[in-house]
Amino acid sequence: MTHPSDRKILAVILLLALALRVTAALLLPDQNFPDSYGYKKFGEALWLTGNIVTPYWMPLYPALVGLTGIGWGQMAMDVALSVMTVWLVHQLTLTVFSDRAAALLAALMAAVYPFFIFFAVVGLTESLFITLLLGAFLCWYRGAFPLASVLTVLAILTRPAIEPLAPLLILYFSLAIHRQPLRQAFRHLVVFALIYVALMTPWWVHNYKAYGTFVRLDLAFGLVLYSGNNPLNVTGGGVVGPDLDPTPFQTIADPIARDRAFRDAAIGFIKENPGRFIELAWLKLQRFWRLWPFAKEYASPIYVIGSVISYVPVLILTLVYLIGWGWRERIRILPIVAWGGYLTAIHMIMIGSVRYRLPLEPFMIVFAAVALIRLARRWPVSAGWTARLGSV
Repeated sequence: MTHPSDRKILAVILLLALALRVTAALLLPDQNFPDSYGYKKFGEALWLTGNIVTPYWMPLYPALVGLTGIGWGQMAMDVALSVMTVWLVHQLTLTVFSDRAAALLAALMAAVYPFFIFFAVVGLTESLFITLLLGAFLCWYRGAFPLASVLTVLAILTRPAIEPLAPLLILYFSLAIHRQPLRQAFRHLVVFALIYVALMTPWWVHNYKAYGTFVRLDLAFGLVLYSGNNPLNVTGGGVVGPDLDPTPFQTIADPIARDRAFRDAAIGFIKENPGRFIELAWLKLQRFWRLWPFAKEYASPIYVIGSVISYVPVLILTLVYLIGWGWRERIRILPIVAWGGYLTAIHMIMIGSVRYRLPLEPFMIVFAAVALIRLARRWPVSAGWTARLGSV
């Protein structure tokens, strides 16, 4: 719960977040992301015909785009989700660290963070996925396991990255964070499984009608794995551009068979070129944690400077927290650290991009805010204002 004396400050921060995102929506030109156009097309088709347009995406975000309408309806949804992220960052900091000053600072940092503002207005899945992910973590930390399961499955229906880790997180939160008996932890897993089946079933029915067989998630795994592990890949890059030539696979009409062919080709490349696989993994790691975007469209000084002055302080303060305090609070923060390590490892195998790092950055802002407040309290000149912010 937000302390009564902090509500006005938080309200101002949320209004600032809203104003910055609306301004960006008005001023930022269309970034021409292929995925953004695809989501709009997919959303329209899903509501008009009930049929899938592409086998490569999960359905929730396109379905919401089709529901809200392309244009300002979609923009309003994404902006609202991004503002919700600011509130969730505040609540997560307060819940994990019981520090009102750090929670308000984290919310302010999230409100003005350029990457969050940018992705709130470009029509991609980031804002929805991050909102659902933060909501799930907040519920887990508060012991609200059923709601956390609902939010987690909705996040999987947006982007499936969290799926393999979710059962382990449920067990850890139950056994280590909340000190519940093993029987209770097992119940949480059963509830998660039931919610998973209930929410995923419409998607499974849709996929069975589309492909004639059971498809649990989507058919992007093979393409993305091959994109990151093929003879043409020299940068660790994505599914478009010089790092991939999908032409040999385009003659395979069956999406299931095509996905399998991509996957088999990627695995074959890795087995035959283990040294190159390691080299590419290192390149992907660098791209994932790069200080500014890799794409040449964002290599201009304004983007580079903006990225560095916003991201680098968060990165440094995150490391300060992890080195200075994290080891003493390791039981409490291990789920967040595990999510960061897991996502990094996944993209070292698949493809690397600063875009895929974004779901880690709200948690980094939480750590950075806690570190900054704790450092400030070490100097008497700062002790007064941190106390007035409401440290507990």
